[in-house]
Amino acid sequence: MKCIKAGLGLGLSLALGQAAWAQTANSVQDESQLPLLASKSLCVVDEDCLFENWYVQASLGYASGASSEQNIYNEAQNIGFEVYDIDVGDSRSAFKLGVGTSLSEKFSLEFGYTDLGEVSTAFTTTTTEPEKFLDLARAIHPDSVEGFTASLNYQFWRHQDWFVNARAGLYVWESEYDSREVFSDTPLPALDGEGGIDIYIGLGANYRLSKRFQVNVEWERYYLESDDVDLITLGVSYHFH
Repeated sequence: MKCIKAGLGLGLSLALGQAAWAQTANSVQDESQLPLLASKSLCVVDEDCLFENWYVQASLGYASGASSEQNIYNEAQNIGFEVYDIDVGDSRSAFKLGVGTSLSEKFSLEFGYTDLGEVSTAFTTTTTEPEKFLDLARAIHPDSVEGFTASLNYQFWRHQDWFVNARAGLYVWESEYDSREVFSDTPLPALDGEGGIDIYIGLGANYRLSKRFQVNVEWERYYLESDDVDLITLGVSYHFH
């Protein structure tokens, strides 16, 4: 009986030891996979994401509005002036800068600065009231605006290192005017700028180059008071997580 008990004790000890070793091996294997899993998803649950992942981004692009020679002509007539030799340069370079943070696995909050570039408009008129015309000219001139943005971003599709995002937010902008006499190229009395708060939306495609760097192509539309402006940009972002 003593030999049998000793044999059972040895067998039970080996079985328990093997089970413990297997559990330890599985635990080590699971821990070894954590960095890989973390690299696939920024957040596990919403509470883990709130203000945990910060990023900065910079983008260059091309902006264009809906202004045309016919628009300028019609608007000038509405304020009582006849204009001709109209030339509108409403397509221009633009840029934006931003900083953002995660709210959840799919939502993020972003603040930034967007310069929609300079719009140039040239036209000729005949008037005996040049001061009045200059004062009213801002009503027929497309806005050259810049300002600050605040938006909520949503990731609604992801495949490996690709994902698509949509955004909606507010644009707090100011406009500037620089008037010159065309033929002599002399500055005219300055016009006061304007300002406003309008909404904008956007849609973008993003690709993760590495754990910290992403590139993106994005389309945005700014619904300004005087004109709707479309902005297409190519940008890069750096993530601090």
